[in-house]
Amino acid sequence: MKTPLLLLRLSIFLLLPLPASETYSPGDFLSALTVTDIKKDPLWEITGAASIGLAQGNANSNNYGLQALATYKKDQNEGHLGADFFYSENSGNATTNSLRIFGQYNHFVDNQWFIGSFGSFLNNKIADLDYRFDTGVTLGYYFFKNDKTKLSLETGPGYTWEDQDKLSNNYFSIRLAQTFEHKFNKELKVWQSTILTPKASDLDDTLFIAEAGIQILLTEDWSLRTALRYQYDNTPAVSQNKSDILLLTGLSYSLGGFKKSTKSNRMTLKPKDKKTGEIKMGWTTTAALNHSLAKGNSDSLFLGASIDSAYRKKDDETFLSLTYSFSENGGDTSADSLRTNIQHNRVFKETYFLGGGLGYFRDDIADVSYRFTPSATGGYYLLKQNDITLSVEAGPSMTSEKIGGLTEDFFSITAAQNFTWQISEKLNFSQHITGIFDPSDRQNYIFSARAKLDTNITPNLAWRIAWALTKDNTPAAMRKSTDSTLTTGIALKF
Repeated sequence: MKTPLLLLRLSIFLLLPLPASETYSPGDFLSALTVTDIKKDPLWEITGAASIGLAQGNANSNNYGLQALATYKKDQNEGHLGADFFYSENSGNATTNSLRIFGQYNHFVDNQWFIGSFGSFLNNKIADLDYRFDTGVTLGYYFFKNDKTKLSLETGPGYTWEDQDKLSNNYFSIRLAQTFEHKFNKELKVWQSTILTPKASDLDDTLFIAEAGIQILLTEDWSLRTALRYQYDNTPAVSQNKSDILLLTGLSYSLGGFKKSTKSNRMTLKPKDKKTGEIKMGWTTTAALNHSLAKGNSDSLFLGASIDSAYRKKDDETFLSLTYSFSENGGDTSADSLRTNIQHNRVFKETYFLGGGLGYFRDDIADVSYRFTPSATGGYYLLKQNDITLSVEAGPSMTSEKIGGLTEDFFSITAAQNFTWQISEKLNFSQHITGIFDPSDRQNYIFSARAKLDTNITPNLAWRIAWALTKDNTPAAMRKSTDSTLTTGIALKF
């Protein structure tokens, strides 16, 4: 085993910074969490990204994603050190559980050629991979290297230690890697990479990883990124799939700030920000989306979408909303629900209002085929200011529903409370509670609550954290009465 130890020592030696002689700042696909647009880069830059999705009740699923990357650039040396962790479970059973730690250091011999060393750790419990260590040295070349486009290819010997399906193995390997990056402008770029590490003595025993993504710079600190990763193991554990696919969308944040644009004043079609607390007449619409995907040994899908619209005139206001959630883990649907609502109010003396509305709800997991609730309500604004509103309303309604294959129609009473608060120019909070009660049966009631916190990134874009709860006190047979979800995602304001 002297040869692997010698190779490992050589890798560690090459990871040390080499003497500087010429300034160089090449791109790297693993710097996808950052955007480089100023004349001089800091030595170190640290970025991170996170995503979360939770559902409790009849649907029990959790989805987490964490990523971090530190990059180093000085003279003819560059390096990166990063990690990503993805986890999801359905009804207590893990469907995704993977951890990857990676690092590489390169020294540029001239403007295009570089030598370096790399190391990586991979763990995937769902694929029965306890660990895989890869380390080695590499020789690379940049075919294109300018401010907009970078394309490189590298190769070199390595060594691999792995424990898969309770079997340990170690062997010489070969590393082939290719990276590509293109900037369309100072705010938008795409990247792509492939890494192939076959066993030197058996080229059919190989691990292939490909990534591609798009990134949009939003502010000095925030960036929106969507990435697709494909992994292929030609010799997987027994009864495991060879390929895995992971799709993620989320926000990344730079501890040191992304690079500022070189132009401070530019032509733009983006509208200017409104004054804090200004209530806009006419139509206002917000659409939010969050999603994640894992396919292969890890099978999970989560999709959430919502649209909220409001139309305001001096004496009239109309509200429309739609929320849809779907998730699938291990081939089993763990969430599938749709909720819509429309309401129109006639306002008197700015504080009193009379209105009518119609609500619709469907939840396949809770065995709710449909629930219609037309209603007529009278309400009052306890607070109605530019930056804060609080209203209550109540009135008669009719409920028509089909739960657990049984249909029922009954007279009901609907009561609701709404609260909005523009905490600051960048932070907005809203909360809504609705109760539907059957006067003939005190045990038959439905309670729903929603809350969301928007952090403005631009005048038209926000990062949203949303929570929702539904309690049906008389659920379908073998179903739970309470369901709750916690999600994060992007909200677009029109």
